[in-house]
Amino acid sequence: MATDPFLFAEILSQFVERSGYTTGQLSKLAGIPKATIVNWTEGRVKRPRGHEDLLRLLAALRLSPTEASRLLEAAGHPGLAELRLLAQNEANVELTHLLASWTTPIADTPPLPAPFQAIPDLSYFVGRATLLEHLANTLLSSQQGAVVTLYGMAGAGKTTLAAHLAYQLRPHFPDGILWARVDISDPMSILSTFANAYGVDASPYVDIDSRGRVVRELLAAKRALIVLDNVERSAQAQPLLPPTTHCVVLITTRRRNLSVSRGGAQFPVGPFNEDGRESLQLFRKLLGEEPDPAVRESRRAIAAALGHLPLAVDIAASRLAYEPGWSESAFLRRLRQEQRRLQELAFEDQNVRLSLHASYDGLSAAARQFFAALGVIRGEDFGPEAAAVISATPLEDAEDLLRQLFSLSLVQQGRPGRYQLHPLVRAFAREQLSPAACLDHERRLAVYYLTFAAAHARDMQALTLEQDHLLNSVQIATAQAEEDSLPADTALLSVLPAGVAAIYSFWETHGYYDLATEQLGRTENALRRGEPAPALVPVLRGLGRLAQRRGQYDAAETYYEEGLTLARAQPPEPENGAAYEANAALISDLLRNLGVLAARRGDYALADAYYQEGLALARGVGQSNVVSNLLRGLGVQAFMRGDYARAEAFYEEGLALAQSAGELDLRSGLYWALGMLAEDQGDLGEAARYLHASLELVRQMGQRERETAILRDLGLIALEEGDLPAATTCLREAMALARALGHFSRLSGILLAQGEVLLLRDAGVEAEGMFVEVLGMAKDAGNQAMMAEALFGLARAAAIQARWPQAQAHAAASVNLFKTIGHPKAAEVIIWQQAHAIQPHQV
Repeated sequence: MATDPFLFAEILSQFVERSGYTTGQLSKLAGIPKATIVNWTEGRVKRPRGHEDLLRLLAALRLSPTEASRLLEAAGHPGLAELRLLAQNEANVELTHLLASWTTPIADTPPLPAPFQAIPDLSYFVGRATLLEHLANTLLSSQQGAVVTLYGMAGAGKTTLAAHLAYQLRPHFPDGILWARVDISDPMSILSTFANAYGVDASPYVDIDSRGRVVRELLAAKRALIVLDNVERSAQAQPLLPPTTHCVVLITTRRRNLSVSRGGAQFPVGPFNEDGRESLQLFRKLLGEEPDPAVRESRRAIAAALGHLPLAVDIAASRLAYEPGWSESAFLRRLRQEQRRLQELAFEDQNVRLSLHASYDGLSAAARQFFAALGVIRGEDFGPEAAAVISATPLEDAEDLLRQLFSLSLVQQGRPGRYQLHPLVRAFAREQLSPAACLDHERRLAVYYLTFAAAHARDMQALTLEQDHLLNSVQIATAQAEEDSLPADTALLSVLPAGVAAIYSFWETHGYYDLATEQLGRTENALRRGEPAPALVPVLRGLGRLAQRRGQYDAAETYYEEGLTLARAQPPEPENGAAYEANAALISDLLRNLGVLAARRGDYALADAYYQEGLALARGVGQSNVVSNLLRGLGVQAFMRGDYARAEAFYEEGLALAQSAGELDLRSGLYWALGMLAEDQGDLGEAARYLHASLELVRQMGQRERETAILRDLGLIALEEGDLPAATTCLREAMALARALGHFSRLSGILLAQGEVLLLRDAGVEAEGMFVEVLGMAKDAGNQAMMAEALFGLARAAAIQARWPQAQAHAAASVNLFKTIGHPKAAEVIIWQQAHAIQPHQV
């Protein structure tokens, strides 16, 4: 057994000095020569020849078992446990007698209390009930030196949670709770603190291995909880781990990939729940109950702006509670200024920015630059491809950097394969960018997502996934285009029109009309800063569709016609390839939209002309989706004239094209049209089947606008079948959705249908209210067909109330309008007039 005479001498001298005895006194107590003791303490003797004299001296010094074993081992002899085994095996009576000092408790030495080194518990601790329960169950059921880890971002409250848990579990660990802040203390000092907690001085052991062995021996038979707080590297924790016996270790860390945590239970500690209940509890602990609902909503909004990060909410509540002149609404206004947000989150030694810096400062220069670039990304989450482009980093490097940031809790996992930043981490990352770098990264972001949108124009699932980024990209592009101090960014402006056109389709599909109006208006202004160009055409088409859906037909026509003029001004030569085809498709679609407007106004001849011109052009360039849409328009024209066979032929041809192209949107529209055709021919079962097929597709795509129309028509079919409850359910759902969308032309059709239901129930007054609302909207839109429908409804509502003069006047006005636009429904109204020409009470 190797020995170090200088270490032995050093340790023995410390114990002799501690005892207060002279070497002469120890000689008498131990029964060994004074010279021998002096030789040992001064290192003149390499090692005591036998352990017997050394045991006598150790007994005289009244060393504890651990201290005695330590000195024996330093002298190159076995420890007490091995000597006991030796005495037993050899039946050595003398050795057994010498070891008796460490089998009988030393008299008058009271046992030390179990140590409790946890930091103070937070008096206003809130929430985390489920996590605390799971942690307690895990720690109390853990066996054989389990390591349990709490990991999460800076400010999530890991240390506070560990302290609260330590106080809860104190009765369950009879040998105490040890606590160490490993990021600011060295392992040697921590081991000494642990040993001193059990009355052992570990200072004689001057290397990490020997001191760690002493502490492990101390803990071998104990049931203690050891909290290692804020572990940054496994090397900090490894020497502090107890033997694999009865102690349990709880680690708090920002890292998700500590090797020391492998195989053990790991618990993520994130922000408070997004529902705001825990954040509000913390506000109430420091500020008391909310005096009114407005204050509660302000507190809820503050917590949301802070991403419900416990440290940030704590600081905000503390400032409101202990600094004069604050109100919740005033503090919220400060937080909504992104450039001031982190500045406001400091209270005495609590500081969110400094807390985040601790993670950021440990990054390499490349990782810092990459992380800072992520600060321009808004939205729910993002993919590695976007991060690579925005930061100008190769994709594989970006993937590795994201994994590194994830392991440090600087980014979180979002939806599968994607990442996200906490809002305060995003603000911190953005602070690391210079204004010029921020502008450059924003341009990269906008170009990437606008290009993505154009490439995925018909992939609603892909656009849905990126919808927040798409909006942000449009806002960045238009803001930079409107800024006179910035040079025109040709790369950004070149992708803006096609990107916005694709994004508009998404907004239209989901009924985001107000958002679309605002953003298309800004895009129009940005593009009009120069001469009107072809790039403006898709934007004008979108603005026209928005106006059309609001029943503003004159404005819609103006947008379409300007777009058509600009598109037709482009070189018509087919040899221009893809550019020619794209322009031809735009012209065809603009003609289709003008045809829809003409049909809504009752000018079916003009509508036919627009459809036929657009169809010929679209067929010429092989644009199957545009062809399919135009065929549906021609089918509607034929249907309105009562030419059902021709209408069905158009619909079926369009459906075949849509199916071969895999166009869910077109398929749903043609199923809907075929359903209405079947309904008009009296085949209600077939009509319902087509409409339900269409409804399934539109719900799959999230097309809320079309959903309203299908629900309306299903309600009408139920009405024809006499199922008034089903009709009412469908129509009410459709009406609520149409009002929420602000889709007035769709709403008018639903109001008409609901009016029909009320007429069947003889609810004349309620029905009249529906038809009056429709008539007002139809007049505003100049929609003669809708005006005629509303007037016919008013006629029948007046008849139910026995107001015959008004009934006949409304009916006559309806007939005149239907005849003017050549609508076949004029005949139905005439029949009704004849049936109600003379009433008994009028004779």
